[in-house]
Amino acid sequence: MSNLGSRVRERITPPPGGAGSKNKWEWSIETTPHSDKWNKYTSVSQDIAGYPFLTAEKCWDEVHPGPPFKSGGPFKKIKLSSILPFGAQAAGSYITTGDGYVVSSFGNGRQKYDGGFLPPGDWPAFWDFDNLGLNLSDASPLFPDVTGLGRKAWDKTKPRIEQGGLFVAVAELKDIPKMFQTTAKAFTEAWNVSHRLFAPNLYKSGRSLRRELFMAPKKAADHFVNHNFGWVPFLKDLSDFLSNLRDYKAKIERLSKENGQWIRRRSTLVNISVDEVVPGWSGNGIHNVWPLNTSPANDLYSGTPHWEYRHRVKWYADAIGAFRYYLPEFDVNSPEWGGLGVVKRSLALFGARVNPYHIYQAVPWSWLVDWLTPVGHDLQVLQDSIQDNLAAKYLYTTFHSTEEIEFKQYVPFNSASGGPRTLSWSRSFETKQRQEAGSPYGFDLTWDELSPKQLAILAALGILRT
Repeated sequence: MSNLGSRVRERITPPPGGAGSKNKWEWSIETTPHSDKWNKYTSVSQDIAGYPFLTAEKCWDEVHPGPPFKSGGPFKKIKLSSILPFGAQAAGSYITTGDGYVVSSFGNGRQKYDGGFLPPGDWPAFWDFDNLGLNLSDASPLFPDVTGLGRKAWDKTKPRIEQGGLFVAVAELKDIPKMFQTTAKAFTEAWNVSHRLFAPNLYKSGRSLRRELFMAPKKAADHFVNHNFGWVPFLKDLSDFLSNLRDYKAKIERLSKENGQWIRRRSTLVNISVDEVVPGWSGNGIHNVWPLNTSPANDLYSGTPHWEYRHRVKWYADAIGAFRYYLPEFDVNSPEWGGLGVVKRSLALFGARVNPYHIYQAVPWSWLVDWLTPVGHDLQVLQDSIQDNLAAKYLYTTFHSTEEIEFKQYVPFNSASGGPRTLSWSRSFETKQRQEAGSPYGFDLTWDELSPKQLAILAALGILRT
């Protein structure tokens, strides 16, 4: 499946005034000290350079019949926003605190600045922001990598018939004694090391202790694996088993009600938010904000100015789909509802059925294989399609990301200049991506790759290729 649509649109908004954008400002001095009568001695119209665009965006999509719109497709969009707000900020009148500045032949006295302040020219190099040729391409490095998101969408969004892992839990009962031994050994080693640290005089040499501490990362790794891939899954299986016992009737009724029906489901796949000061990019004083870093502008404020660059990232991805499954033992009108149907329903709910996926899960170190390959996911999809007759009418993933660098300059202007202010500019970009499953069995299979058995299941479920 292609990630790009058949239609491409692009829009670039130049800065106001284009290449002729200017910042106008002037300095004046009091004709008589503290008279509030001013004599202008400098007037400047300064070019604002270095901003080739205000916003730039590009979109890849498709045109679908409608309204109403009942079908979707691949979608990709990126939008870059340059320095915002553009140009000078906080335009107004600002009056110096002291009287002792000498300006050519105009004499001494308070001085007044009329104008605004320009943003800094230096920004943390998180992205090559001005390379529009690259940034507005479908291979832009600003697009988050969505590889593997489709597998996660299938696993998290599909209806779950199995709500426990009893088969795997029983198969791994033999590992419980070893898990206890590893955990007990961790407590023993922690006690021995701490005792020797706080009572070193009771021991002949600290050499062996130093060696134990040197080897601590290896031991920590062993206990990490024991905890995350031993105790955590085991306790989850135990919790699921107790939940199934408690809510057995309600869960069976819900699965029976949904059996053979289209079920619309949504799930969150990624939800990340970061807001932090860029390391090394903050401090006291004025940071390249023209003309605050020039004399006599440094007499416009009282107190200590400070500045910082903040980096903000938000990633959100979700999946939405419509699924249908059918198992005759969950159909009250089927002959398989009675008799052994009770046993089959219980085995399905508790996750105790014998199938290739469960056997694979019970194989030692299969969790490590799943970290490196999609073997486990592929077996799960095979079980979903063959054993549960599960398929999707449609399944989409969407990924929305925003990333921003914001510069903030706090200036404690004196009372004659209006008091403290915070100047702020930002550069940012936003991306949106939508992917459509390649077939009713997820993102890794296309219609052309489906087996005759899978195609027969789809026909029985009423899903036809469009």
